[in-house]
Amino acid sequence: MDREHPSYSELITVEAVPPLPATAAQLLLIAANPDAEVDDLVAVIERDPPLTARLIGIANSAFYAPRVPVLNLREAIIRVLGLNIVRNIAFGMSLTGGLSCRHCPRFDLTRYWVTALGTADLCSGLVRAADIADLPDPDAAYLVGLLHNLGELLLVHLWPRQMDEAFRRLEEQPEQTLEQLERELIGLDHWAAGAFLARHWQLPAVVGDTIAGLAEPDKEGGEPLVGLLLAARRWLLVALSGRAVPLHAEGVDAGYCEYRSTAFLERFDKLRNLAATIA
Repeated sequence: MDREHPSYSELITVEAVPPLPATAAQLLLIAANPDAEVDDLVAVIERDPPLTARLIGIANSAFYAPRVPVLNLREAIIRVLGLNIVRNIAFGMSLTGGLSCRHCPRFDLTRYWVTALGTADLCSGLVRAADIADLPDPDAAYLVGLLHNLGELLLVHLWPRQMDEAFRRLEEQPEQTLEQLERELIGLDHWAAGAFLARHWQLPAVVGDTIAGLAEPDKEGGEPLVGLLLAARRWLLVALSGRAVPLHAEGVDAGYCEYRSTAFLERFDKLRNLAATIA
């Protein structure tokens, strides 16, 4: 078999995938505990001093703009971000910490985090405003948005040379999609990789199911969150390209979408700076 084009089953061998980081595993337990409190979250995160420092930096960023500087993690949770946002961002950062992108020069980690954080923010807002049955709660939507492009990191980690070539071709042939190039060079795309990784790590089912749904957004009976997530992601990618158009999402009032996209765009440069500090 051509080793440059491994099969799907070869990609998803246990040996190929990093184990779930310890901090992420502990945060999953907290997420599953309805009685978990701020002290429980602080105790887990503070065992990882670099993660703690980054979260305090996020709380102090211009994107969140606290009136008084945050000095510790407890203040970041109580005064600025809230328990669920801190848990989700800490979870996302701890998950990605085990996936290396240093051997893929064209991979833009800041752009990755802009897309992840921005999609999460927009998607959770759309869920709050949507008139659609069977949607998850906004915090779950935020987590899915934050992790929806996780498969891209996995492919960069496992096949940095092939992904670097995919990014090169995408620059020269913008009519193609990254997914098409990934399937050509590796044998599968980042949606399949992300859905597998979410299930392999036993993340909440909504994460893997929604990522899998992004590969077939028009499939009948799919996750209802997929449409809102795609709307948020598409708007975010348009904004990254330098253009600004109103956000539109099926099941959400058009006036709200325009308000949401305008307000978000006003903070877009601050989001870029925030993503750079995380990357």
